[in-house]
Amino acid sequence: MNSEIVKRLNDTLEKFGISKAKASRDMGYSSAILSAYTTGNYSGDLTKLEDNIVRWIARQEQAHSRKRIPIVETTALKQVFNAIELAHTEHDIALIVADAGSSKTTSAKYYADQNENTVIYIAVVAGMNRSMLTKEIARQLGIETNRVPFNALVQQTAEALAERDSLVILDEADYLKADALEFVRRLVYDLGESGLVLIGLPRLKGMIQNLRNDHRQLESRIGIFLQLEGLTKPDASLIAKSVWEDCPADVISTVYGTAKNDVRQFTKILERLQNTMTQNNLELPTVEAAELASTLVLRRR
Repeated sequence: MNSEIVKRLNDTLEKFGISKAKASRDMGYSSAILSAYTTGNYSGDLTKLEDNIVRWIARQEQAHSRKRIPIVETTALKQVFNAIELAHTEHDIALIVADAGSSKTTSAKYYADQNENTVIYIAVVAGMNRSMLTKEIARQLGIETNRVPFNALVQQTAEALAERDSLVILDEADYLKADALEFVRRLVYDLGESGLVLIGLPRLKGMIQNLRNDHRQLESRIGIFLQLEGLTKPDASLIAKSVWEDCPADVISTVYGTAKNDVRQFTKILERLQNTMTQNNLELPTVEAAELASTLVLRRR
């Protein structure tokens, strides 16, 4: 047993507040193995275990050396925030569409976090139907759902929504089937007298316009529509300078040139750039480091 590695391991656990159980899982071992090692009782392949521990320590140092990229009030965030706030205040229906990576989810979660007592945020998954939607809304309202008949649960949920200044946000709503889209409009907006926000890819707009009903019930009730255009160069600069106040303009241009209008990709490259800077002992990012950080990114057309 290498006492220096044991010390580094214990120091890392203490420094970053990581439990031995968590560290063991990260390395692919049971907590009993790590405990046996630190007490000098491990009888397995010591060299292999210590190699894994050293690599794990290096990963932790690298991960914790990165600055967390904060939420920046970009044009897109302000637009989404404003649209959601209008739907909330006016008890209206908002439709927000954009390509993947446009920060619509980040913006919606930001609004939900700021208004956690009145906002119900649901990340829709494929196959989510009327029953699943109702149960999730009810659950977030604190309503018991076990063994409650569906129609009774719908009634209870609608009444609970109407009693408070509620807003329901359905993210990735393009996963919903036509009947579920119509149903949630009926439950939240008509019966629950609450605001509803539908967020998804651009195809969501077409899905709603093509709903087969006599009166185009959902489309006719949408009072707020927003289609995001993606990351702008000035907003890219704001994000980069939230990490490095003196970030060179040519570095921002290099990263933006790879990410195009994709906010998610832009921030991922910035995170990778921090790793590259750590590995090369750089205090400020350079074009060369930015190019290196961008090499493994799938470039958008």
